[in-house]
Amino acid sequence: EAAELLGRPFEVGGVVVMGDQRGRELGFPTANLVVPQDRAVPADGVYAGWLEPTSGPDAGRRLPSAISVGTNPTFDGVERRVETYVIDRDDLELYGVDITVTFAERLREGH
Repeated sequence: EAAELLGRPFEVGGVVVMGDQRGRELGFPTANLVVPQDRAVPADGVYAGWLEPTSGPDAGRRLPSAISVGTNPTFDGVERRVETYVIDRDDLELYGVDITVTFAERLREGH
């Protein structure tokens, strides 16, 4: 619905911060964005979309991604985050890189 009102897909951006490293340990490294409380983001859940870095070898490329929004209650998380896994890529070094995450479709609700 947000995309319809905006006339484009919803996006959120920021600098990638180090997370808990769980995804990396499982073979699915994620780029983590901490969401300021005053910032609008989609409802907690899992989404399909894209990650676009602004620097590095993939700068300017839209990379297909799985996106999780929420506090990660499976691991008793409390900090609301946007975590993005670039599909079939485990070679990206994105810590400290400014990225844009674009939400294309909601796949399921959060926990």
